Amino acid sequence: YLKDIGVHIESIAQSIRRDDDKCYQCGACTAVCPTGALHIKRPAMDVLFESERCSACELCVKACPARAMIISIDRMLAI
Repeated sequence: YLKDIGVHIESIAQSIRRDDDKCYQCGACTAVCPTGALHIKRPAMDVLFESERCSACELCVKACPARAMIISIDRMLAI
């Protein structure tokens, strides 16, 4: 739809990934994630990360006390 009306779309130039070895499941990141990519699975209280829902806003990177959230620079592609 957006292409049809003349809007140029580019993919984001970065992504966020989680280092599962560093993450100790505190949940601090879930409080700042605007897209719900980071959320708590109840009743187990596991912190889940759905990277396809991530907008790469970097709020979780700043909120993570374990420094488990990492910025990855991707190649920018025009669509």
